[in-house]
Amino acid sequence: MSAPVTINSDESLQTAIELLQKHNIRELPVMDHGCLVGIVTDRDLREIAPSYPLFRDQQEIRYHLQNLKVSKAMTVDPVTINPQAPLLEAATLLYTFRIGALPVMQDKKLVGIISVTDILRAFIEQNQ
Repeated sequence: MSAPVTINSDESLQTAIELLQKHNIRELPVMDHGCLVGIVTDRDLREIAPSYPLFRDQQEIRYHLQNLKVSKAMTVDPVTINPQAPLLEAATLLYTFRIGALPVMQDKKLVGIISVTDILRAFIEQNQ
């Protein structure tokens, strides 16, 4: 498991969008001073991002996103899981809370993130 890509709560939404695109991911754990404080997803960003009718062009939208902070879009105190937990527990949490990913925490330290895609991949590999 590689270290997850993270962001600080005081970073701009534009930075969050750029990180998601650069790393081809849909979720970013939000870390402040080494502690997990939230998670921001591509869906969160789509819901808070300004749209075309409000602004004349993409440059104006980008400027607006530079001024909005991740803390305004993130989910605070996200559901997490331990790395020793069974995949079934992770799948159950994802399904129950209707979320796309779980930060993986060990001794209050973020060690990874597991997504619906990861669980589907494991299911396919186990059943081929």
